[in-house]
Amino acid sequence: MKEKKAINDNAKMFVFGKRNYKFLLIGLGFILAGFLLMMGGGSDSPDEFNEAIFGFQRLTLAPILILIGFAVEIYAIMSKSKDNL
Repeated sequence: MKEKKAINDNAKMFVFGKRNYKFLLIGLGFILAGFLLMMGGGSDSPDEFNEAIFGFQRLTLAPILILIGFAVEIYAIMSKSKDNL
């Protein structure tokens, strides 16, 4: 009887705690913001060149946000949750 109860208690535990899921969502937000900042910059006509594709937003800020997002995701996955201790 005790073995069955122990199995049911273990089945109710999640892999991550609340804190981990919060960091996962924050990291996903950074990645999404980076890709949104990287979008656009093209012109309507293929004959025209638009200098906006070489701006700070697309070449520097967006990749930094994406890298920060991936770092937060790795931290969220690797950190031990206090809820599961």
